[in-house]
Amino acid sequence: MDSFSRKTISRRQFLTYAGLAVGTAALAPLAMTGCGQSPASSSPKTLTVTSYGGAWEEFMRKEVIPDFEKQNNCTIQLAVGLAKDWMAQLRAAGVENPPYDIAMFNEIFAAQLRREGYFIDIPADKVPNLKETYDIARNPGDNGVLAMMQPIGLAYRKDKVPNPPKSWKDLWNPEYKGQIGLYTITNSAGLMFFLLTAKVWGKGEDDYDVAFQKIKELKPFKQTDFSGDMEKLLTQGEISIGVQDLAAVARLKKQGINLEYVTPTEGLFMFEQDHNVTKGSQNKELAYAYINYQLSKPVQEKWITGYFISPANKNAAIPSDLQKDIPISGDRMKEILKWNWDKANDNKEAITERWNKEISG
Repeated sequence: MDSFSRKTISRRQFLTYAGLAVGTAALAPLAMTGCGQSPASSSPKTLTVTSYGGAWEEFMRKEVIPDFEKQNNCTIQLAVGLAKDWMAQLRAAGVENPPYDIAMFNEIFAAQLRREGYFIDIPADKVPNLKETYDIARNPGDNGVLAMMQPIGLAYRKDKVPNPPKSWKDLWNPEYKGQIGLYTITNSAGLMFFLLTAKVWGKGEDDYDVAFQKIKELKPFKQTDFSGDMEKLLTQGEISIGVQDLAAVARLKKQGINLEYVTPTEGLFMFEQDHNVTKGSQNKELAYAYINYQLSKPVQEKWITGYFISPANKNAAIPSDLQKDIPISGDRMKEILKWNWDKANDNKEAITERWNKEISG
């Protein structure tokens, strides 16, 4: 995800920037002040929100934060970093004394902390825009909400793939042998592809033996940890087909790369940004207002044009010139698959160990 005239930076880029920032912004002492201060107070109330660095942070500071601060007479403090850092900080501080009011995570990480009691349900009367969101964006009991979604399908080089795939199962066609790029199991997209393989070839997403068997059949293939590397492999022609989020494909196409995407018939998975209110936050009312603001139609439309997201808000309009780049909205939101992250996380260590032996070894 990237600059702000309908561009995005790669997942790797903003993670790299975030890694540089985590030693400062994410770990710096946080100024925590209460809600409802009097007009005579010398400093406004402060809401601390996790954020990626780089262009994501820049977009937040330029396009998202200013209006919210004006509307709510407050200051947003961004805790810039990565999920692993935020998880460590939350666990070190404990449930009742969190360093963040709003914790934004990919769902694989949010699910772990939710089970540990760090987040609370979002009351619908405090966040009326919940009623405007797609069902896929709402967690059970509204314990967190997916405010940004980037569906993941297959990208392919038009000049190298005369017969494009139509489904995930098509990856196993012999004509694509040696041309495929996949994520490692340590990337959330890698684990989601693993669960997807179990689902489409086996008895369900937890049919791990079938998943390992089928993925081994795809070898040899390129593996990468980050979407930025997947983009590079496709751009340089080192692979012809790769697992890729559609937003990245749209951005690369606008840069002149000869790419196209497939929305597979079995469904897509996604990079998602799950927004959660921490149980120990002293600014819950302001936190609810922040989530409501992020889910609002005007702010969702900023994310659409800035990052090619599939909007969480059903009323957010996708401009006509972007509808080819953002195909998943409206009724097509039903094509996005969701996972039993509790079960996947319980088995993640064993899956990773076996992947390293049987796939990477």
